[in-house]
Amino acid sequence: MPIDPSVRSRLEELVPASLHEAALLRRKMGRWLEELPLDDGSSYDILLATYEALANVAAHAYLDRDGWVRLYADWAGDTLTATVTDTGCGIAPEGHRPPTSGGRGLHLIDDLTDQMTIDTGEHGTQVTMIWRPAALRQNTAP
Repeated sequence: MPIDPSVRSRLEELVPASLHEAALLRRKMGRWLEELPLDDGSSYDILLATYEALANVAAHAYLDRDGWVRLYADWAGDTLTATVTDTGCGIAPEGHRPPTSGGRGLHLIDDLTDQMTIDTGEHGTQVTMIWRPAALRQNTAP
């Protein structure tokens, strides 16, 4: 099924890094995903992984200070990409994380995406998640 060209192909938001704002952004992204011709399973996976990345920022990125989180999502052709970016403290390497950090969120995101990349350092983190849901794949048959 071709994608309706009137559907917004991008969603971009910059919000304070808090669990409350992450929940509001999850709802906004859910409404955006409803505009796309996605199956329920793909929409659920995309929303869950993206919210996990947003919640990780709220819980871990800024420690004792306020900060921001940016969500940029777009679909093009047969690919949906969501990127969550912060300017926080970065992700400590495995084995150097506090025991209370949970440590399952990034594994969950990796399991729910077709591809995940993390760029992290002392000036922040960017988590890029990519999906190729069957409903978005272009029909290439002659």
